Amino acid sequence: MLLPLVPLVGLILAGPLVEPVFMGFLESGRMGQGVAGLGLRLGLLACGAMSLATYTALVRGPERAVLDPHPADAGALLRYLVIRTGWERLGWIVAAAALVLPVLRVDPLAWALTVWVAAMGWLIGLCGGFPVHLGSVWAAESPALAGVMNLLRGNNPRLQAALIYGPGVAFGLGAVGVWTAATGAELVLSGQAIGWAWLAAPLGVALVAWLPGPGLARAYHFRTTLLLAEIDAAYAGQEDPAESLRVYLDWTVRFAPAPLRLELLNELRHGWRGLRSWITGAWGLGGLSALSGWSVAPEALPRTLLIGGAAVVFTGVVAIRLEMTDPLWLDHALPRRLGRKLGGRLLAVFLWLQGAVIPGVLALGIRQGAVAAGVLGWLELLALVIAATATGASRLRGRGLPPYLLTGLLLWAGLATVFVKEVT
Repeated sequence: MLLPLVPLVGLILAGPLVEPVFMGFLESGRMGQGVAGLGLRLGLLACGAMSLATYTALVRGPERAVLDPHPADAGALLRYLVIRTGWERLGWIVAAAALVLPVLRVDPLAWALTVWVAAMGWLIGLCGGFPVHLGSVWAAESPALAGVMNLLRGNNPRLQAALIYGPGVAFGLGAVGVWTAATGAELVLSGQAIGWAWLAAPLGVALVAWLPGPGLARAYHFRTTLLLAEIDAAYAGQEDPAESLRVYLDWTVRFAPAPLRLELLNELRHGWRGLRSWITGAWGLGGLSALSGWSVAPEALPRTLLIGGAAVVFTGVVAIRLEMTDPLWLDHALPRRLGRKLGGRLLAVFLWLQGAVIPGVLALGIRQGAVAAGVLGWLELLALVIAATATGASRLRGRGLPPYLLTGLLLWAGLATVFVKEVT
């Protein structure tokens, strides 16, 4: 019961260490502007995470396979999914509050407003995510939008285009509410009473976003299963028989040490086929780092380093997921050499972590030149240490997650006290 508190302790310890980079306004005195910026970043992060969480719960949740053959009240099911998803992800608000505890020491009101802005992003992502994803099914089947979907789909089936862009639409909706709350926080801290109205506005956004949800659920929840079946059928008709043997980064196997090649290929296949969202998500997190790095300001250097480092730590969880999704009986039925298995996993995780490293460093290099090389070196070192730590923790399966997160968060915070000073 106490294990989930371990990452929280890591965030509390990390807060003072990352304070010089993310909470420098505490010393400069620009409290309103600083709280607005910090709250905006946390709120957008929470909103994006919830838009993906609601997609997983609604579109690919375990209830669908059970309930599809049976009559069910889709409106009640949607309410259940909202409560369950909100409860499971409630810790993200607690995590944001723990990370910004240094603000509490200086100004309790500023701390409360920062947490409020982050919570508004979380709330809008939760309340708006489900209706947006249900509306995506309508958009996918709408003849009037067929031309737009064809322009957006790329190499994907047209029916899938709306589902692909659904999380982005939910994030865009939440971004408006988060910006409103952040503006309200700045106004309140500057002594303007109108700021309280701005702070409350995201509650209205969340309510308006939620209102069409039950009706959309009754109309389109079970239609989603048919849509997914059509998408799978479209892929099956276009798929090259040899495609099933190819996976992301499998070309790197030839460069690995000979004893580890088979194990590396095994881990790459396992991750790409069973944990693809973690692997592709690394590039999404790397994109956040790139947004920070696309600047000529001196602050972009340490900020890119820390955002990229946080992305590396989060993505490293995939090593533990690899072990958790590997049946226990399989190792007994088909024994593998432990050293080679862990070596192959370490290499695979390190390769996947490049998605969290490269975008930010590339953006920083374009804007500031050779200084990005220092950031690249420190991030690659962190990626190697995180890959090794996560691989070692994976032997504990699910029990290895809390100690890994604690270690990873402390390593990440070390960037603020050691690495950032060296790079800058």
